Amino acid sequence: MLREDLIAWLKYECPPGRCQPARQENGFSQRNCVDMNLISCMLALTIAATPSAQTWLKDAEICNGWYNSWDDAIISRMQEMPFVVAPHPITEATIGKVHKVGARVLLYVTFYQMPPDEYYQHAKVSEHPDWICIHSDGTEGVSTLHSDRVTLCPNSPGFRDYALKTTKLIMAKGADGLFIDNGDPDLNCEGPKFGRHKHIYPGKDNTYAYRKLLEEIRAEVKKHGEDKIVIVNPGAPFQAWVGACDGQMLESYICSWAWDNRWEERKILKMREIYGPLAEKGDAVVTLSTVGHTKNPVREDAYYCYAWSRLSGFIWADWFTGKDAAGELYRLRIGIPIGPMKTCDGYFMREFERGLVVVSSQEKGASFKISAKDHPQALDLFNAVRLKPGPSGDYEITLPPGAGRVYMMMTPGS
Repeated sequence: MLREDLIAWLKYECPPGRCQPARQENGFSQRNCVDMNLISCMLALTIAATPSAQTWLKDAEICNGWYNSWDDAIISRMQEMPFVVAPHPITEATIGKVHKVGARVLLYVTFYQMPPDEYYQHAKVSEHPDWICIHSDGTEGVSTLHSDRVTLCPNSPGFRDYALKTTKLIMAKGADGLFIDNGDPDLNCEGPKFGRHKHIYPGKDNTYAYRKLLEEIRAEVKKHGEDKIVIVNPGAPFQAWVGACDGQMLESYICSWAWDNRWEERKILKMREIYGPLAEKGDAVVTLSTVGHTKNPVREDAYYCYAWSRLSGFIWADWFTGKDAAGELYRLRIGIPIGPMKTCDGYFMREFERGLVVVSSQEKGASFKISAKDHPQALDLFNAVRLKPGPSGDYEITLPPGAGRVYMMMTPGS
């Protein structure tokens, strides 16, 4: 079917059975089959080219998370998603349904904090006071995220055993790995000093102990297959965790629920400078942008965040916050980069196997050309239209300031 799809795309036709009737959705105006549904055809082609399990994380382009109830309608949105983060607990049957639509499931856990008086992640910490982190004045650690939760000591033998037991329970459900949130433990614990608990690594701080715990957790996960993974969210990638997990999250990337504006361009470039080398070396960097909180249209913010993430070599996620405005991004697979990001006059561009990603500068708009000779068939994914050559014979594109765009490209015989 892939060859038939390709021939049909090159002829500006829709393969039989692949396209749905044109309709108004996701913020586009209704378009004819040659324009609107070519997007569906192209996305079907890119999904068909998904890499093998051995390299799936290295080549992943997007992922997502969903912390609400999981039903068949929600699961259908996850089709061919490299991985989705799910709440813990989740049933083995639900994980099986997600696998059937071609997606992987990482289960959410935190080994930083717990509510003291309720069962959480199979345990009640008030029944295990030896797990709690103790400050230098003898007081119990309090979460910086939730004042009603206590912090946990990764250097505690009892807590270490609990974390590994939880990992085993998760993997026994058929999960594809763990998403460990709040990967930023209290730096020190004085449990032994106050007789609260012993330490596995006497004289070592919690950075050392937490890394050792991550190494043990990852080893347990890998017992279920080399394609199983551990992603840690410290807020921003932390050098101390590199090598002890398969990837880390850069949260609140450009857009966030916590503020009403985008990051400035210089900060975006700085994040690329700092964390880009990690991604290039094979340590996945997952960016999470929660869109819908600025004055910009959600579609514009989703494309802008996606584009910058891909320009930087990161994996993009939005926790489905842009699903009603830019849902096609979840199915988009543009392949591996052909070369580095190029800084041009008023815009940034990077070429991928199946397209170009472009972001215009926040300071001014951009005008540029794309060779129609090199790319005789091209689609503007944001506007859902086929590009047409201008007077110069090339595709002539003008973007407003701060716009992210994706152009799908194919050449005969590609």
